[in-house]
Amino acid sequence: MRRAAATAVALGALAAAPAPAQAPQGPAAAKDRADDVRGALDIVRVAMERGEDGRLRGEMTMADDWTTSALRAAAGPPGSLCLSLHTAREPGVDPADFLVCATPSPTGDELIGRVMRDRANGRPRTLAGAAVTRPTGRTVYLRFAQSSIGTPASLRFSAEAINRAARCPRPLGCRDRAPNAPQVAGLTLRSGALPG
Repeated sequence: MRRAAATAVALGALAAAPAPAQAPQGPAAAKDRADDVRGALDIVRVAMERGEDGRLRGEMTMADDWTTSALRAAAGPPGSLCLSLHTAREPGVDPADFLVCATPSPTGDELIGRVMRDRANGRPRTLAGAAVTRPTGRTVYLRFAQSSIGTPASLRFSAEAINRAARCPRPLGCRDRAPNAPQVAGLTLRSGALPG
């Protein structure tokens, strides 16, 4: 009887114990071949993951080292590095639900990060900021709060680099996308959900 009571107490303690914190998921990534675009912004890898702090981190890696000047234009809007996030819309059919972009500051080497919502009747609307870091000469990270894109169970993503250098066609510039359209990579954000 004592053994049965001890077992019941132990099982009750296990049931009452808080569930362990969900470990961060490893990065979901896609690769693209090098030399498929003119200019310095040739994406060879795009990845996304959720960090231990709960923020999402997007990564874009180019074939070669690059500087902020690769995003500057002699006239008109600058180039950009953007993650396209599909949380509800269908990739390859609809535009992305959200864009997370890095663009050059008016002066200096700083990159400014923004999370934006696509709108059917106008330019994307800025929802939040994104922290931009450069861990290497080839790579840029964009970190942002998951709450800025809602609470999707999963998302599908791709990346696009737009270079508006003088040798690139106007007004579109030199563009590279990874993975190549209509392909996307997927990231699960909640257990049991499939990444599209």
